Amino acid sequence: MEQTLSRKWDLDSIYKGGSQSEELIEFINQLNSSIKEAGLKINLMQGKEELTISTLADLLEEMQDILQSTVQVDEFLICVSSDNVEDQSSASLVNQSTKLRGAFEVLLSELDQLLVSLPDGTWEALLQDEEVSQYRFFLQERKQQADDKLPLPMEKLIQHLSINGFRAWENHYGQLVSKLRVNVETDGEYQEITLGEALQKVLFSTDRDYRQTVMSAIKKVCEAQSDSFASVLNHITGFRLDIYEQRGWDNVLKEALNQNRISQSSLNTMLAAIKSNQEPLRRFMKRKAELLKVEKLKFYDLFINTFTSQKKYSYAEAKTIIVNQFHAFDEGLGEFAEKAFNEGWIESEDRPNKRNGAFCASIPLKKESRILLTYRGNYQDIVTIAHELGHAYHNLILDEEAPYAREKGTSVAETASTFCENLVLDAALQTAKDETEKLSLLESKIIAGLSYLGMIPAMFDFEQKLYEKRRSGLLSSEQITELMREAEAEFYGDIVDEYYEYNWITTLHFYSTENAFYNIPYTIGYLFSNGVYSLAKKQEGTFIDQYNELLRNSGRMTVEELAQTYLHEDIEKEEFWQAAIQPVNEAIEEYIELTEKLI
Repeated sequence: MEQTLSRKWDLDSIYKGGSQSEELIEFINQLNSSIKEAGLKINLMQGKEELTISTLADLLEEMQDILQSTVQVDEFLICVSSDNVEDQSSASLVNQSTKLRGAFEVLLSELDQLLVSLPDGTWEALLQDEEVSQYRFFLQERKQQADDKLPLPMEKLIQHLSINGFRAWENHYGQLVSKLRVNVETDGEYQEITLGEALQKVLFSTDRDYRQTVMSAIKKVCEAQSDSFASVLNHITGFRLDIYEQRGWDNVLKEALNQNRISQSSLNTMLAAIKSNQEPLRRFMKRKAELLKVEKLKFYDLFINTFTSQKKYSYAEAKTIIVNQFHAFDEGLGEFAEKAFNEGWIESEDRPNKRNGAFCASIPLKKESRILLTYRGNYQDIVTIAHELGHAYHNLILDEEAPYAREKGTSVAETASTFCENLVLDAALQTAKDETEKLSLLESKIIAGLSYLGMIPAMFDFEQKLYEKRRSGLLSSEQITELMREAEAEFYGDIVDEYYEYNWITTLHFYSTENAFYNIPYTIGYLFSNGVYSLAKKQEGTFIDQYNELLRNSGRMTVEELAQTYLHEDIEKEEFWQAAIQPVNEAIEEYIELTEKLI
């Protein structure tokens, strides 16, 4: 008898009642008070000639408690609003969470200035404190970044103004996109569905004509609303550029490099390696066109499998596959996956009014995570669950560290997720029972590479040009759309003759105010993880301790330091990135060879 397994996550164990939770509202009020009290303490400390190390250490402990609480509120509300995009009552709480984040950023700026003002002797003694030394890297990083910013009153003003400016535009984007409805014909009947549901149909329908119909409907909706989204994007990019100008930052990537803890040199080297490996991806796309028997591909052909295994997997089977593969690598990882499935951490139902895509939210005070995706029974869905469980496992490792030592760079956050994805996908490739199944799995692996090595770098190029042109003034929706079309054409070339020029509307990462240039970290993390995974395969059965230590120290080191310490690699040299791209090229070669007889 098949195991009954819940496909709904448990949010009530965090705050009962979701957006109606009285406990959550009370917690938010208490958090507001804590932020104000901490601010008063910092103000009283400013200018004091002598501050004891214990007083400073206690303040830092208090700040970390507030950080955990702020993260938990924010992540929980992301879960609530994603569970049902029609839940209007969550909008008010999301706005309160935005204000909390803004207030905490002001508090952090005040702390930064306090650290900057400390005498050298006090600063060095503080870093040597037993508890504080655990997150020395974070404090040194904050102090350095504070030196690069404006005086405290100016930084506080920026944070206050961003609540109803910068961050308000991001929230407005969320409201706009959640209300978009696409009119789609299915079996002779028209139905209005959310934009997320429509994109899912484009990505997963095996009927090419239907994909074209849905994509046309999506483009029609996006075009009609493009002026509104252009206005939002103009204000977000403009606000960010204004901040950079006031701080005297000439490099528009400075913040993104800091957030990802990676050097400009390493980023440039990675991009150069990617550019030199475009030909295999183009060979794959050309072969895809030949298999589909079309002269040119359309955008909606790129990320759909040409070969589709007819096998569907129940959710219980998905659990078994993941748990078994995780156990094969490490018993602790396997037990963790079982816990996540059994204790309601995963929301996988396929239903209306649910947010598109997949994510993992950290619930630090409970030392848990919550995962959202839509499970339809394909093997790729199993890989997606494994990916998000990788994020949750990373959270688990870091939950034992001080909160300031958990603040990992954006790109390194993808390390464990892509690693776990590889575990499940490669195991399936090795045990594929027939050629169609193997081709389907190979194609899934290549399509991931196409996204990370093709589409995301193209969006990064688009975004850099967007910011450059935004310096000169507002851009029309037509100008932004043309920039996106040019970026896609640069990569896809003459293999694709219909692009998705409204990708700038439906890619929420462009509208993130917390993370600048939020697309390219996924490529950095994907390739870095490939490097970690390659080493794990060479040291089969002995790598787990080294792997866990890498994850544990992801909040204490730059990407360069992690690579040097745990992989013995220099990521400012192209050899590392070339080796990380090689598994995709090998998959393409095998795919081309297996499909030669089919064209």
